[in-house]
Amino acid sequence: MRYMKSQKRVSLFLLGLSLLLSSCAPMGSSSDNPPPMDNLPALSNFVGEYRDIELPTDMKYNHKKSMVVRTDSFTGGVFYFSGKVQRDSLKSFIVSSMQKNKWKLAGEVSSEDSLLAFTKPNKSCTVIIEEGFGGSLGSTYAAVYVAENPAAGFSGN
Repeated sequence: MRYMKSQKRVSLFLLGLSLLLSSCAPMGSSSDNPPPMDNLPALSNFVGEYRDIELPTDMKYNHKKSMVVRTDSFTGGVFYFSGKVQRDSLKSFIVSSMQKNKWKLAGEVSSEDSLLAFTKPNKSCTVIIEEGFGGSLGSTYAAVYVAENPAAGFSGN
């Protein structure tokens, strides 16, 4: 069973990578950064070094399971998080924050787990949300697969 879940995640990562490689849109840059709000508590965390992918602060990063890949033609990785967040609430947060950060929702599949696929001109991001044992009273897990082609130019984070 564990092998099948691992194989499923690898397949989804490869799907995200293929979305990235099929993207041919021209590159742009974004300079419309919001002003700093020093007195407000943080509502979200960034996923790795990607400042345009956010999760709620209740989701905690699992360093042991996560991995980052950097080559001349590819940067990406798999980032694992878990927390006491309701699955539907997490899904809504992710969709909203990705749209705010100019990601395009490329597709969505929901069953027992939810899969969200997003694209940018030289990036793809796939998020798998899984509710753990105990349903809404237990932990919720998120696996974030990111693929970026650094040779394609500046990403406009």
